[in-house]
Amino acid sequence: MPFTLDPDANGILSDRMIAAMADAGLILPEYPFVESQIQPASLDLRLGESDDLRYAVNAGSGIGRYLAFGLGSDTVLDANGELNALDGYGAFVSWRHAFSPQLRGNLMYSAASFDNDKAITGFGVTERAQSLHANLIYSPIPKLDLGAELIWGQRSLEDDREGDLKRVQTSVKYSF
Repeated sequence: MPFTLDPDANGILSDRMIAAMADAGLILPEYPFVESQIQPASLDLRLGESDDLRYAVNAGSGIGRYLAFGLGSDTVLDANGELNALDGYGAFVSWRHAFSPQLRGNLMYSAASFDNDKAITGFGVTERAQSLHANLIYSPIPKLDLGAELIWGQRSLEDDREGDLKRVQTSVKYSF
């Protein structure tokens, strides 16, 4: 039976609907989806005209490259020459608020954790990380965005070393 989507449908698509759309050829990824790539634990919830809440949760074996831009390893090679997939967990939550048609802001928190086998990986690998972001984006004229963001991050290694990041960054974007 072919996939059909109600033309008036909006909001959340379940993982099963996304998989059915891919099977029907309505979503064309560059490479075929791996079963664990389509996960039901994400949401983009519109809260009226000026707010939305977004979150996603990812967990699985061998997904380190997909969490925080490759923060953790996918696999490690053991003494027998065999690859062992490492478990990883990550999540983020974000709130966007439009103060006016020209000014909007975002608050976001993210965290990731890895279940490393220290006998294989050693102690110099990431155990967990977290970050907090707050930004404002101003659009004084159509197609021009001016932004500023405060970032705090923390990374902890298996040997209990930790490092913090504090950053202020700005951006200018013109959409052609």
